[in-house]
This record gives sequence, C-alpha cells and structure tokens, in this order.
Amino acid sequence: ESVRSEVENFFCARQFDTNKLTVIHFSLGKSTNSTNQITQQHTNEMILHSTIRQTTIQQYQQRCHRGLPLRIWLNIDKNLPIVACLCPPSFYGNMCQYQNQRVSLTLRFQTFSDSRQTLFALIMLLIDDSNERIIHSYQQLNYIYIRDCQTKFNIYLLYSTRPKNQTKNYFIHIDIYEKISFTYRKSFLIPLKYPFLPVHRIAVQLNIPRTNDRQENCLDQPCIHGQCIRYLNDKRFCQCSHAWTGKYCTIPYRCTCSSDSLCIGISSNNRSICICPLHKWGSQCLLHNTICYSNQNATCQNNGKCIPIDENIISDKPFICICPKGFSGERCEIVDNKIILLFH
Repeated sequence: ESVRSEVENFFCARQFDTNKLTVIHFSLGKSTNSTNQITQQHTNEMILHSTIRQTTIQQYQQRCHRGLPLRIWLNIDKNLPIVACLCPPSFYGNMCQYQNQRVSLTLRFQTFSDSRQTLFALIMLLIDDSNERIIHSYQQLNYIYIRDCQTKFNIYLLYSTRPKNQTKNYFIHIDIYEKISFTYRKSFLIPLKYPFLPVHRIAVQLNIPRTNDRQENCLDQPCIHGQCIRYLNDKRFCQCSHAWTGKYCTIPYRCTCSSDSLCIGISSNNRSICICPLHKWGSQCLLHNTICYSNQNATCQNNGKCIPIDENIISDKPFICICPKGFSGERCEIVDNKIILLFH
C-alpha cells in the first residue's frame, strides 16, 4: 500500500517531468541508398530533437522543481510577466530547490468497539521543551472508524525557524477529542530522538482509548491555569484552561475562534488553533458547511447522522452517514435483517 500523499502522487504523475526523448535505432545490413536515406532522416530528426532539447533546457531553467509555476504580470499594459514558484510546505527557494527541515509523520488509528461510530478530531502539534511550549506547526484531521480504519494519514510538520534550533528538544503532541461533544479523550507524546536529522520520518499506529477509561490526573506538575494530565506513556503535561498557554499555563493569549468552537492553543505565528463544530469549518470556524442541510431527502435516511467530509481529505463523496442500529447502506436506506428468538 502506497504511503505517498495525494499531493506527492500528483507531482509524481506530472508528464512534464517524465517525458523523455525518443531513442533512435539504426539498422545494419541494408543497401547504401537505404542507409543514406535513413541517415538523412535521422539527421533531420536529430536537428528537431536538438531544437526540442534547447527548448526543454530553457523550460528547465524556469520550472519549479517541487512546486507550481505562477505567471505574474508586473505591468499589464506593457505585458511584462515573470514566472514565480508556488512551493509546497516542504520546499522553499525561488525554484523550490531547497528542502525545509520538517517531520514527516505517517499515522494510522484504531478504536475499540464502543467508539466505532464516534467522530473524532485529531490534532497533531510539533512542540518544543521550552517554558513557552511553542507550537511550531500543527495539522488537524477528522477520523471515524467506519471510513478511516484502513487509512494512513501522511502529514508534514514544519519548524517555525529555518534552520531549527538544535539546542531544543522537540516532540509531537497528539490530542484526541470527540468532534460533536468536544469531549477530551486522551493525548499521546512522540519524542523526536534524533535532532540532527533535517527530515525526521516517523510511522506509528495509535489506539484511541475507550469511553470509560479513567482519566488519570497528576498533582506533581505546577499547572497555574490548567490541570496536570498524564500521557498514555506515563509522562505528564499541563492542559491549559481557555486563553492560557505555555509549559505551565502562565502565558495569556487572545483566542480568535468562533464562540461555538473549542480553542486549544496558539501557534508560533500567533494564530489560534480551533476545533470547529460539526457543520462549520475554516481556520477560525467562521464558515458554514450546508451540505447536510441542503436536501434532507438526498442525504441520510432513517434518522442517520450526516457528517460532512473533512476538507483535508480528497473524496468523491461530500458527506457520509452514521446509521442507527438496524439500518445500513451509504444513506442508511437498507433495513438490516434480524432474527427474533422467543423462549417459552
């Protein structure tokens, strides 16, 4: 199974990067006239290919190695354009020729039977061990077992400085919340053990805990505006109250998330990190997703719950349905067979 992301698959399939010149084969043992004709024909082809090669070299000098070229007009009246490169997060430079220092993270999640119809919000944070507990970058995903049990999520987490500060220790902190109720489930901590690596690749499979697993708090961490929480690997951290951040929850900040969302921190570029309610989206949860309300007859039947597709996931379906007991199918339109046993 491929571990490449959709973006990587797109760039690997670009014809511009894979087209090669045709290989010319010469035949032996033919007549002189035939040989001269073939030689002249191939001479003409070589001239043509030489012209193509020069054009290709010019295109190569202007192309974006790992990005997309954008034509920008400096002066529309005089038609003075330049070509600039729109680089993906993992590359930078005027031709996207340099790699960013980053963490390449491959994740797969599993749940127990009591949570297989629960929609989760997964937040992956790249943090350091400073007192500010800087969140260098983050990614957020929606996960539901019936859709994503076999899915491998591939994400990049970038450091906020270039190059990264090698005197600090870095970690991946993963928070798990129930998407609909904002109920906190658990957190995972993954240390980055080799800080000298420019690209740190990690692949893990994590089990989301049960709903009745006891929340283990701790008293030996001086959390000023928050509570001490244990990771699943027994380490501790301060889960800060609303509008507080830092290693010990001593740094105030202003949350810009919508009032009906959950604000869980602030990133290194001073932007709030928000978990949106079910039918809202955007960096501040200010945009509405109306797909589940557009036509009730065309969405989920038999009291099924309509879940909009995560904007970070490429899918041909705009929503999925969580069916109540006794129904199944893409729209919960199928009544399940059942056997009734009576004992006298």
